[in-house]
This record gives sequence, C-alpha cells and structure tokens, in this order.
Amino acid sequence: MSGWTPELDREYRQVAASLTYHHPDWWVMWSYSLRVWVAFFLGPAQVVPLRYADPDRLSRQMRHVARTVASGRSP
Repeated sequence: MSGWTPELDREYRQVAASLTYHHPDWWVMWSYSLRVWVAFFLGPAQVVPLRYADPDRLSRQMRHVARTVASGRSP
C-alpha cells in the first residue's frame, strides 16, 4: 500500500526538534497537514504562533520576536 505516513516526514520532525533545541524559549512542531513548521513561544509574552515553510526564515523570526520581548516591546 502506498501513500503518506508520518515516517515520510521524519526529516521535517528532526528540523523541528533542532529548532526547539536552538531556541529554548520556543517549542516547534512540523504540521503534517499545513506542510509548515509552527513555533509556539514559551516565554513571558503572548505571541501568536509563527508558521513558516522555510526553517531559516522561521528561525530568524523567532530570534526577532525573542529580542522584541526581551526589550520590553510587544511582539
């Protein structure tokens, strides 16, 4: 039987784990249905989850939000 299984997206899940490791104030997951990485901020501010199909762009945005929160500004 052919078709999609979660195992086919193992590399995407590994990227999500790596992003979470390198950004400890965030939890990142790979969304099978949306085909994007979704990042949830775990810090002291309410931040809308970020969604990007490009992990580098997501990482840059996560750093930007973290700097914004650290400076006391609203993200």
